[in-house]
Amino acid sequence: MTASPSPTSELFGSVAHDGLKVAGAVGLLFFAPLLFVMAALGGMPEAPQSAPSAAALAEIPPEHLIVMRQVGAETGVPWQVLAAVAKVESGFGANMGPSSACALGYCQFMPGTWAHYGVDGNGDGIADPSDYHDCLPAAAALLLANGAPGDLRQALYSYNHSWAYVDHVLSIAGSYGYLDPASIPARAVALARARIGLPYVWGAAGPDTFDCSGLTQWIYGQLGVSLPRTSQAQFDWTAPVAMDALLPGDLLFYEHTYPSSERITHVGIYSGGGIVVMATQPGEFVKEVSLSDPYWSKHLAGAGRPTGGIWA
Repeated sequence: MTASPSPTSELFGSVAHDGLKVAGAVGLLFFAPLLFVMAALGGMPEAPQSAPSAAALAEIPPEHLIVMRQVGAETGVPWQVLAAVAKVESGFGANMGPSSACALGYCQFMPGTWAHYGVDGNGDGIADPSDYHDCLPAAAALLLANGAPGDLRQALYSYNHSWAYVDHVLSIAGSYGYLDPASIPARAVALARARIGLPYVWGAAGPDTFDCSGLTQWIYGQLGVSLPRTSQAQFDWTAPVAMDALLPGDLLFYEHTYPSSERITHVGIYSGGGIVVMATQPGEFVKEVSLSDPYWSKHLAGAGRPTGGIWA
């Protein structure tokens, strides 16, 4: 939250909202210390971690990112969501208020709410809402108390009673690499990974053999998104995406990988972390290939995103 009007300007600012937080906090007074003791003892299951996107590396202070990823692993709240909350609320500490609603700190807590959720995350003896070491685990605990990670939308709505706020935070989290497991892009990546090891066959479009564009067409076809058949046609059909804005589920296109009248001759699906899943060539199989692979990187022509708002 900032001092100026924004989607976060009423964070915990209503009596009803604060009352909800106080009621939910009774159990958390016991839960939060246990959460971090379990983490310290190695008893807290870690959430899967994905590599930061280019946008995350460009925007998030490195020392903050370390804590975000650590808290995400310890609590199961996606670190990208914590990062997005921090960006929206204070610009990673650039504007810590107090706001017009008297919220303050790195994650913009109302004083009464901080009294219930605040923790001493770095062991300096102070639970300080302006210290990201303290505020990030407190924000994670608040989200956990309201449904995260299973229902992140509801948890974020409880954080700030505005669906516009929820959409804004999740949009930023998406730019940092977060995918809702139920979303079409996440399901597309899961389908791609499930095809790894199946043989490449020229002209095949699944379900047990594939060529490159047959694989991407089959994957999205299972999810109700109709892609054209060839790599060139898919390149022309998708919305261009800058490489520094690449998200899992996007398509990567390659040029002149064999003699053809068309420029774009190969396609794969980005699965995150610098990895592309592709059906490579006859005699090989569907496999994972690094974006930095010497052969494929020199033929990279660009990226595209299937249209229809499926990343929204």
